Amino acid sequence: MVFGVKKNGMRLGIIKTWIAVCAFVTLLTPQTANAETVKLCNYTSYVLEAATALQDGNASQSKGWVRMFPGKCEVAPQAPSSGAELFVYARSLKVHAGDVQNFTGAERFCIRNDTDFDINGRRECRMRGHAAADFSPAEYSSKKNQIFFSESYNFNSKQAQVAGAQRLLSDIGYEIGLIDGFAGRRTRDSLKDFQLKNDLTQSQIITQDLLARLFEAAEAKSQSRGLQLCNDTPHLVWSAIGFVSKDNFTTQGWLKIPSGECIRAINKSLLDRYYFVYAEAVDKQGKPLLQSGKPLFWGGTFDLCTKPTRFTIEGRNECAEKGFDKTGFMKIDTGKEQKWIMRFE
Repeated sequence: MVFGVKKNGMRLGIIKTWIAVCAFVTLLTPQTANAETVKLCNYTSYVLEAATALQDGNASQSKGWVRMFPGKCEVAPQAPSSGAELFVYARSLKVHAGDVQNFTGAERFCIRNDTDFDINGRRECRMRGHAAADFSPAEYSSKKNQIFFSESYNFNSKQAQVAGAQRLLSDIGYEIGLIDGFAGRRTRDSLKDFQLKNDLTQSQIITQDLLARLFEAAEAKSQSRGLQLCNDTPHLVWSAIGFVSKDNFTTQGWLKIPSGECIRAINKSLLDRYYFVYAEAVDKQGKPLLQSGKPLFWGGTFDLCTKPTRFTIEGRNECAEKGFDKTGFMKIDTGKEQKWIMRFE
């Protein structure tokens, strides 16, 4: 059975971004199963990480992450017992340049962005120091037990491996052209060059081991691009960012930044000059942290739209009329730098 999930706020089959990706999830699993028999299969060109959630009456539990290379199946973090509902969520890793690709639905559960997690309950995620994600419900329909994540190209397992290699090569800096799952001349030449430079055995066969080596190189490359936000305070900080997209302003949030850690808020080379940031510190109860009776936050005079829960908002005008909050962001001038680090102190 195939069912639709939301990607970046759009239903499947509608492409919102320039990346022609539609997220599909196909679930085939028995009515009762255990964690050893339910698998998640990645038939996309992205390296994904996935989480599952269970709802059994009033009790709920979310658990992740499991990493899935293109063309590979992995055991799900959990599986339903009799009477429980299973939900799934997946996203691409930030080793890939550009926006994170989300495979989502409409059922919100708590997650942790920075580490593996096993969380009971799905309410007040932010108040408990977690983030939240929208999971897709899984419907059972046959004796098979696999959940497939796929793109509009509808790759099979081998094509997904080729497309995965193409995308990772592109992330490293090779000119691949169309990521289509077919190993054309540019793909073969790029693979040969990568293998020569890394003292690997020459082969045109794309294996999971080769994908792992490409992933390592792309991960190292990713550290030299984007906007990083670092929390140098002893408190938990939540941040939002703003940027210009298609001649309009876009704001995104909230990004969780634990004390002493950094996150990559924008995961591509900074080609624009100006970016916008807002952040606020919270206490152990998730409420705004007060210092000398005033909230501890980092902002400015450039107004953009936000809302209390996770968001991506297009435009900066008439925030209140659209049901959003108007928030003052600080304006960052990056000059010609493709990487920028901002610290909250």
